[in-house]
Amino acid sequence: MFSVFPGDKEDEDKDMNNSTLNWISASNVEVLEMQVEKQYEPVDYRENLIFPGYKLKLIRFEKALHDLRIQNCTSILEAESQHSDLIPAKYEGGLKIWECCYDLSQYLFENNVEFQGKRVLDLGCGNGVVGLVALLKNSIVHFQDYNIDVIKTVTIPNVLLNFDDRESVLKRCQFFCGDWGSFAKLRSWNEDEFVRYDLILTSETIYNPDNHKKLYEVFKQRLKEDGVGLIAGKSYYFGVGGGMRQFQNLIEEDGIFDVETVWKNRKGLQKEILKITRKQQP
Repeated sequence: MFSVFPGDKEDEDKDMNNSTLNWISASNVEVLEMQVEKQYEPVDYRENLIFPGYKLKLIRFEKALHDLRIQNCTSILEAESQHSDLIPAKYEGGLKIWECCYDLSQYLFENNVEFQGKRVLDLGCGNGVVGLVALLKNSIVHFQDYNIDVIKTVTIPNVLLNFDDRESVLKRCQFFCGDWGSFAKLRSWNEDEFVRYDLILTSETIYNPDNHKKLYEVFKQRLKEDGVGLIAGKSYYFGVGGGMRQFQNLIEEDGIFDVETVWKNRKGLQKEILKITRKQQP
């Protein structure tokens, strides 16, 4: 007989509820020629000051919403009509930039993280701010977000807006959509091998504890043996229940990675950045 410990039933119920949701399977997103050739007006985007002396051109939220209405993207429009950033398995955010993206971007610059020639995954990329930083530092970047409409409406346009030679920069990019569970096992459309990354960067993706295992699985499957993962987020997400300690505990209990907190803010809402690396084999 198996003993049932306190919390086991609750965990089972959560897993069952999570599994009944119809998560979108991961897939590659192709950049169309019409997207490459599209010309944007100044009113379509704004220049965001990522931190002093560094700006990125980013599609305006109003422009993205306008395009989504034209395309009748019901899941995201439903969320916006409810003034919600999240509808599980339908819309997992992405149109708005959450503040930890800026924290992680600044950390990458201030700590002179090496990007030259590295293969980088911007996991849960949304607007792609963190991935854009990596691209501007001459790395190969794969952008992943749950909703294909987020990738098409903001991520790809933001990449194209920030580089004059669009054809050239796209040779250093790939784009993916869908669920983390299936993405962890997905092969790239033009790669013979299962792709692993030197750096996996993710920001504000730990808000839902029901998805922690799937998120962690991406790091386990896709990070190189000598790779580095950086996870930025709030210490606790009020209203949805996720938090950095829960995710850190999951990693530590598995025993595969070393974990350290490499940055914390000193005032206001508590935010931090975790760094994970694979434990060295004896």
